[in-house]
Amino acid sequence: LLLLPKHKSMIMTSTSPASSSPKLAALGFCGADDSVNHRHLILIGKSYPSVEWGILFRPDKEGQPRYATRQWVCRLAELLAQRGEATAANASPAIRLAAHLCGAHVNNLLSSTDTSCANDIDTFLTELYNWGFRRVQVNATAVNGVHTENLGENATIQSFLRTTAAHTKLEFIVQKNEETLPLWNGLLAQEALPENIVFLHDESKGTGKEASAWS
Repeated sequence: LLLLPKHKSMIMTSTSPASSSPKLAALGFCGADDSVNHRHLILIGKSYPSVEWGILFRPDKEGQPRYATRQWVCRLAELLAQRGEATAANASPAIRLAAHLCGAHVNNLLSSTDTSCANDIDTFLTELYNWGFRRVQVNATAVNGVHTENLGENATIQSFLRTTAAHTKLEFIVQKNEETLPLWNGLLAQEALPENIVFLHDESKGTGKEASAWS
């Protein structure tokens, strides 16, 4: 039996700006942890290619419900590698994995103009790619343990851009909500937004609550 995580999100795309019929690109399930059977997760991912497994990474909560341990993630990567389905050279693994960064990981990413922070986040992002992750969601909100007081500062924006430029094989997802407005507004103000940055409309800030209204 595989207990599916509570939180899910749908990623929509359209084939052209004028299209009125967006298509489902991915159905995300977030919160897989050590209670989830690796093989069941892989089986579902292969049977339903639109499913994207979101794994939460927050060092101070590792091992708690919804936060997988490093050992669990490594085991998942080992099983995928044994099947030839996820290697550093494989740009498109057989199942979709998205790393949802929280806490210290996001703080390092948003402070990566500092050499020490850059080294830490670059090492971790390289590790994620080698494990088979191809997308990284940046949960830059207080409820996710992130220092949000400087989200709109130029140093923060440049740190984000530095990181995305250093990891072009990863796609970075920015939570777009009221709290993160300084960050995503600063990114959108750039003359040319990197192609590996996308936005997720999530006013619940990762708590899994459905929107009550759309505008």
